[in-house]
Amino acid sequence: MNQYTQYQEGWSFGGPRITWAVQRLILANTLIFALQLAWDPLEVYLMYQWGWIPDAFDTLLSFQARAFLGGQIWKPFTYMFLHGHLMHLLMNLLWLYFFGAHVERVLGTRQFFRFYVVCGAAGVLANFIPFLLRGLLGGHGPDPSVMGASGSVMGVLIAFAMTDPDRQFYMFPLPVPINARALVLIVVGMNIIAGLNEGGISVSTHFGGMIAGYVYMKLLPQIHRWQRERRHPSGEKEVKNEFDRIGEAVDNIFRFDERKRRR
Repeated sequence: MNQYTQYQEGWSFGGPRITWAVQRLILANTLIFALQLAWDPLEVYLMYQWGWIPDAFDTLLSFQARAFLGGQIWKPFTYMFLHGHLMHLLMNLLWLYFFGAHVERVLGTRQFFRFYVVCGAAGVLANFIPFLLRGLLGGHGPDPSVMGASGSVMGVLIAFAMTDPDRQFYMFPLPVPINARALVLIVVGMNIIAGLNEGGISVSTHFGGMIAGYVYMKLLPQIHRWQRERRHPSGEKEVKNEFDRIGEAVDNIFRFDERKRRR
């Protein structure tokens, strides 16, 4: 067993044992946020000395729809490692910690890294929907900068609910446990409310990450079956592997399972 399939035995904090990729992603996001904080006083110094602010994080690395159309195609991959403030960072990392370990164990570490990046990149591109709608309605409107791991984290939540839909949680302030399927519905409702209130949250990125996570998990078993068919001509017997089991799990998403409900 190599580093891409095993997970760390430490860092449990009384919750799920952290896995290799989740640990690295938490460390990477924390380190980059520390660099963002260190950059602020440097910007003030450069403004005082030269009258110039090299707004490296917000301008060069966060996502803006117009900038992407202008050729800054790296932004869907860099924005997801930036955060606007400490609470923004902590909330995303908590969701990643609690749900990411299970998904990494299901997918494997390399596949989980790909899943995380794809959900984040595809999620932020959903911001083109309101951007283009504003253009069709004859107005330009704002083109806000988007940053944060929320698109990736929402994809992770969907993958968790698809592979273990009846896992139960206590969610403050609810006095009764809820399962993963109900948690997804609660998150969707909260995002709809946030979108109606226009509270500065990129709801498009959240829903884009959810859709990307769902599509990825649905297509992954089929892609691997197609790859195995190319490697093994028809008639050759092959033992069912983990991706077949994933396929069976995601095909039963949100179905009533009486046996699990009795647990």
